[in-house]
Amino acid sequence: MAEVTTTRPERKFTPHLYYSMTKSLCGVCKRSVDAKVLFRDGKVWFDKFCPEHGHQECAVASSVEWYLDALSFVAPNTPPKRISTKVSDQGCPHDCGACPSHQQKVYLPVVPITSACNLDCPICYTINKNDHAHVMSTDEMQTILRHLAEDHDELDIINFTGGEPTLHPQLLDFLQMCRDAGIRRLTISTNGLKLKDEAYVRKLAALDARIVLSLDTFRPETDKILLGANTVKHKLAALDLLEKYDVATTLLPAVATGVNDDEVGRLLELVLAKPHIRSLELHTLTFTGQGGVGFQRTARITIPDLHRRIEEATAGRIKWKDFVPSPLAHPHCYSICYVLCLDGGGYVPFAQLLSRATLFELLEDSLYIEPREKLETVFRDLIDRLWSEPDTIAESAAVLETLKRLLNEMFPPGRGLTILERQRIAERTVKAIYIHSHMDEENFDVARVMKCPVGVPQLDGGNIPTCSYNVLYRERDQRFADPHMLQRMAETRPVIALKEIV
Repeated sequence: MAEVTTTRPERKFTPHLYYSMTKSLCGVCKRSVDAKVLFRDGKVWFDKFCPEHGHQECAVASSVEWYLDALSFVAPNTPPKRISTKVSDQGCPHDCGACPSHQQKVYLPVVPITSACNLDCPICYTINKNDHAHVMSTDEMQTILRHLAEDHDELDIINFTGGEPTLHPQLLDFLQMCRDAGIRRLTISTNGLKLKDEAYVRKLAALDARIVLSLDTFRPETDKILLGANTVKHKLAALDLLEKYDVATTLLPAVATGVNDDEVGRLLELVLAKPHIRSLELHTLTFTGQGGVGFQRTARITIPDLHRRIEEATAGRIKWKDFVPSPLAHPHCYSICYVLCLDGGGYVPFAQLLSRATLFELLEDSLYIEPREKLETVFRDLIDRLWSEPDTIAESAAVLETLKRLLNEMFPPGRGLTILERQRIAERTVKAIYIHSHMDEENFDVARVMKCPVGVPQLDGGNIPTCSYNVLYRERDQRFADPHMLQRMAETRPVIALKEIV
């Protein structure tokens, strides 16, 4: 019998100068591979070579200028207290837990409390199963809270996800447990279908829960492409109920080039118009998990692309340099802009009132700006400057009037408000725009995951960075992995060996 030989790919010379190198993953087999960071045609690319699947390229940023600007913001790390795994021969990201290489503690625990979901989205970047669905127990939730308390001197936020977390029968109990544990900002990432139940929304409001609503589009036909269903009407109705009960809300669209990126401006208008909507969090579409792995690659979008969509939609009132990275994460993970909504209409980005360096410093303690002494000092100095130098910006008078009104509401004569009451007042006028670039196996950057402040807590006290968890670990997690789903993923994964990933 003749011997069968297999021709392995040959490594080609790189025809371009490259800026640096990092570790990434093969887009097919997910093994660790070197990635050269190339600058070409004003864009940033990863050039990778897998011994089995050959050369691969992936666009990671559409602007070299933004890529380098973000790296100019440097912040110290706060390593995690708990090291749960040792570094093996494979190294990062195959030893997450966290391992000794991890540089940042968890500032945002993301807790998937069920694998059940009432949608099957073509863009889903996680893995879920409805048959024999995982449902986290009260004891398991208590164990996670105990570990988080041991690892953090102060923990001000926790996020519940799934699956669809509102399908968990004890979600309200979990919220109360977190409230009792002293966690102030309780967020629920949801598709909103359960929120058509007014009694349920009323209960969430009573617990001061915050809703992160995945509103991707206003067009039913686009909704069908992204979510496989027509949910727009239900989500807009849910927004009305959330407004009725004054539930703090974030709009979170997953944005895809040529699909819904033209709706970013309309989403921003909605955020600015509704006091109960506190922020817009734009997620770049990622190509991993049960749905995303098979989605069309022409839909890939990067942070600078979304900067341009916002600048176009606001006629230049919000520019890309009104954004800063998060000091708590790698500078290429988040891009953050805060705006002050002015009484009488209009708005001014914080970066036009303060320096970008000052805005960056205000985010050093939390993923969101919190009402701490540093913030008070910054705004006292701002008021003094605008009062003495009114020509600093065209909106000086409107800014001062707005801040005066806020101070009168937050510090009313004759009675004192709690810090949370004052924060709720301020958040009606101050809005945040977050751009969060999740990673998949094609644009995976170990340098980014090593400084990830967002983690999935484990029952043994470990904590896995979310991008690592979604790309590598969730498909091994028996609570979520479904053999039939994994087979479907394998069948829909595009053949990318020796081709560009764009």
